[in-house]
Amino acid sequence: MTINPPLLVDIGQGLSIMVGLPTIDSWNTKDRPIKPKKGTFGYNYQTKKLEYFDGKDWYCASMKVC
Repeated sequence: MTINPPLLVDIGQGLSIMVGLPTIDSWNTKDRPIKPKKGTFGYNYQTKKLEYFDGKDWYCASMKVC
């Protein structure tokens, strides 16, 4: 999984702005990660749903088994 944390740029007086946004992996149902770790999440562009792996099953953001 690629993690791209946002870059915070100091603009003075204790303030900063965020440049860039984190991204998440995406896949279709057939190409889900082969050995996902518990807590893996990503976007399934085939089903158009955010998915989460609980260590056993993939769940959609609505917490239904995908």
